[in-house]
Amino acid sequence: MADAETLLRQGDALLDRLAQGGPMNFVRAQEVMERFGIDGIVVGDPLNVFHMTGYYPQIGLTRPGHPPTTLAILKRGEMQPVVVTSHFIYYYTFADGGSRGDIRAYLYEAADDAGDDQRATADPAFFASPGETALTNVEHQRRSETDRILSGDTLFQRSGSALAEALRDMGLWSGTLAYDHDVVRVVSERRDRPGALVPADNILRWIRIVKSPLEIALMTQGATANASAVEAVVASVKAGASYRDIRRLYEIETARRGNRPVFMTIDRVSSPLPSDYTVREGQSLFFDGVSHFSNYHGDYARTVFVGEPTAVVRREADVAVRGWEAIREALRPGMRFADVGRIGREVLEKTGAASSVTFGPHSCGLMHTDEPAAEMGGFYGKEDLLIEENMILSVDCPSLATGIGGSVHIEDLVLITPNGAVPIHPVGAHVITI
Repeated sequence: MADAETLLRQGDALLDRLAQGGPMNFVRAQEVMERFGIDGIVVGDPLNVFHMTGYYPQIGLTRPGHPPTTLAILKRGEMQPVVVTSHFIYYYTFADGGSRGDIRAYLYEAADDAGDDQRATADPAFFASPGETALTNVEHQRRSETDRILSGDTLFQRSGSALAEALRDMGLWSGTLAYDHDVVRVVSERRDRPGALVPADNILRWIRIVKSPLEIALMTQGATANASAVEAVVASVKAGASYRDIRRLYEIETARRGNRPVFMTIDRVSSPLPSDYTVREGQSLFFDGVSHFSNYHGDYARTVFVGEPTAVVRREADVAVRGWEAIREALRPGMRFADVGRIGREVLEKTGAASSVTFGPHSCGLMHTDEPAAEMGGFYGKEDLLIEENMILSVDCPSLATGIGGSVHIEDLVLITPNGAVPIHPVGAHVITI
């Protein structure tokens, strides 16, 4: 495993690449829009804006649940999104990332909509300089980027006006538009936009499931740092350690490597509430850690024997390893998710083990489970997806048996290549004895 300092340096280089534009696989986006008859996509969810632009609206962290103040628009046939955001936000946060390929932006002064399309003139007092000292690097970057956008005469009084004008200029006032927040529908209906509107969530999942080269690099970074953090936690485990303390250590170890923790499941326990769960001598327990680097998730699980385990739990762990190795050897483009479970069941039959290990695939990316789903009466169900090149998959391999002396689970992340599945992090031992 790479050390923490090396991982931090590698992460910095990737952050520099994000300043050049969004990590979205834009070729895939065009294919998906064509497949589903979508003329454009408008997103306001901060994660979706980040995917298109490389910019995460920080205000989404401070005002969750509020309507978006930054939106991104992608048109079919184009490989560069357009941004709609406030004059203040563009200057104060967006411009810090640079031009992102000279991305176009429509700015507004107030988050509001009266149904008009009134333009605005920039207030000369807006972060004005008295000229007594030179601008700092931060101030110069923000001023030059904001002035570039303002030179295009795209400043409006209200956010609804800026969004409507951007859609008109892009040729998206008619046609089918996918959207992820209801404010887009409200603005469209207030102005009698003639085009159709459809939910964007599953459309975006169809795009996200096949990664761009930058996304693969971000996933590799996040997965490697996450696996290293889990390994550091496992190396510290001993009988008597509390699950709470182990989970806190994982949070520290992920941060040391440049990741942000999401959760760690210990011995099937995901809740932080139980205070009296501790590691026991002779126990088998798994550690399943999920953390992310710049929103791209690592997912890594290992089974740990604390001393000598029971015979049945050792058998379950062996079946999990054999099943995953057989699946990993077989994975390649053209298979379906259903084939994963079938290969796992074949391993169980060949070993003759009366095992409770299951094998469940899922995509991983901007979300821990990041894949299109089957619509089930308003709910989402598991889709039997075709496996394609440049997907990044996990296969959960837990034992569902109880009363066997503990828990068993292993998990890795692999990139689907034309010739098979390649782990995107160091693998090491799947079962560890301490």
